[in-house]
Order: sequence, then structure tokens, then C-alpha cells
Amino acid sequence: MIGTGHMGEAILKALSIKLEKTKYKMFILNRNEQKSQNLANLYKCNYLDYKQVINFNQFDIFILGFRPSDAKNFFKTFKLNDQKNKLIISMLNAYTIDTIKLNFENNINIVRIMPNMNASECKSSTGYVTYGVNKNLINIGIDIIKYFGKAYELEESNFSGFVALTGCAPAFIYEFINGFKEFAKECGYDLKQANEFIKDTIVATTNFALSEEYKLDDLINKIIVPGGPTEAGHNVLIHNNFKDILIKCFEASKEKS
Repeated sequence: MIGTGHMGEAILKALSIKLEKTKYKMFILNRNEQKSQNLANLYKCNYLDYKQVINFNQFDIFILGFRPSDAKNFFKTFKLNDQKNKLIISMLNAYTIDTIKLNFENNINIVRIMPNMNASECKSSTGYVTYGVNKNLINIGIDIIKYFGKAYELEESNFSGFVALTGCAPAFIYEFINGFKEFAKECGYDLKQANEFIKDTIVATTNFALSEEYKLDDLINKIIVPGGPTEAGHNVLIHNNFKDILIKCFEASKEKS
């Protein structure tokens, strides 16, 4: 794995638990050697020294987890032989299959992915798009991404929307929960109580919301009593265009994906 930032470490954590140690030998590479050493010790893997000349041809599968802004310089030194037997698993944001292919021969194999931070708990929703003729190697790559959660094959034209809905959405949800916590604190509840309230309410509500048995508008109307407290709060959401704001968040994320 080349680059273990927040997302890279989340994946590394999952792979350290799920990956078959007798079948795979995992190495990590960062510009900060101390960081690599610390993570290697924590997750029981190997690390490469960035300052030394690295023979990338000793490896078969590469997970690219560095920042897209570093990609141009990295690809200048990333040279591979026998590319039909190499696999690139890329989570470089906004780097399409065609963009990645520019740095390789036509017989390279690519799995473009976008996981989310839930990968650290092996519960990521990961979208992927594939390219290449070595189907066995590509299928191995798909199996690897399933180690850190559910995997969904996508058309690349739908990839940016998926990134917004699953990759970016956790941050929006955390912000929403943050509002719950702040209000609970204002009401005098301690953190443990607040967390229990939030968890029970959100989990149960989500189950109802995602059931095909109910329409969301019907569920909302069942809770709202004219002149009651729910109506008062819901009116604030309506008057401040809460749903429109949320959709704008997704649209802004999609444009950057």
C-alpha cells in the first residue's frame, strides 16, 4: 500500500485482521519513514524505506492511497515490468480509469475504488470499476476490497455520485449527530446517556425509513401533531431549506469526485 493517510490506515487496519497472512505479504510505503514504522508495528505488516531505491517489480498488487496532488511525481518513478500480471487498486479521488491508464501500458489491470472510513471496522461501502484482461488478478483485487466491507460494481459514469453518497456522507452524518450531542449537553444529559438516546433513535428511525413498507412523507406526518413540538422543529427545517442544503452538499462533493 502506497500512502496510508486516514483512509489508507482504515483499510490497513481491516486488512491486518482479514488478510490471509500465509497467502499475502503486505508492505506499506510513506514519505515519513517513522510513520511507516509505527503503522507496521501496530498492524503487523512490513514497510519500505522511502529514501531507498525500491524495486516495485517484486510486488504484484499495489494499493494507491496517496493524495491525488502527489500522483504526477509518483508516477514518474513508478515503473513496472510484465504489467499484464500487475494490479493497481487506486483510490485516487477524481482519477478515472483512463487517467490512470496514461501512466501504464495497455495491458495493465486496474480496480478503481472508493471506500469510506467505515473500512476500519470492516463495514465500508466500497464502489469499484475495473479494467484489464487478467480476470483472475482483478477478481483477487475485488476479494481484497471485500475484506473491508461491502463492494459494489459501478459504471464509471456513476462513480462520482457514489463517492458523494457513501464516501462523503459519513462526514455529513457526523455533523448531524454532533448537533444532537450539543443539544443533549445543553439539556443536562451526560455523554453516555446522550449516546444511548442518539443510537437508539437513529437506528430505529433508519430501519423504518429504509423499509419499503413505508413512504417517508407518511412517516413524517405520523409523528407531526398540529401545534405540537415536532411540527415546531420540523418547520425550522422546512423554512431553512434543510433538504435542499443536504442535496447541495452532495452535489458539491460529486463535482469534486
